[in-house]
Amino acid sequence: MRSNGLGRWEQRIIVHVSKEHSDQVAAILGVASFKESGSPVRAYFSWSRLTTRPGDDEDIVCDLSALLGIEDQLSWKVNWNESEY
Repeated sequence: MRSNGLGRWEQRIIVHVSKEHSDQVAAILGVASFKESGSPVRAYFSWSRLTTRPGDDEDIVCDLSALLGIEDQLSWKVNWNESEY
């Protein structure tokens, strides 16, 4: 993670969604998917946010739930291993 010099950290969160929601998620997050799985099932996005607490995974999930608003929450997941939080 990088510090912005003002006591905040930029987190880079990798989230993957079901392919059927990829256009909707791209519009909400304002970024294009950077990868699609071998089968046309999942699309991957890199989402950035600022935080004052590194390792703050609870707020990440809460913010993504509010932003994405996809009724089936099983259709998106955070890839914690590839994320910087």
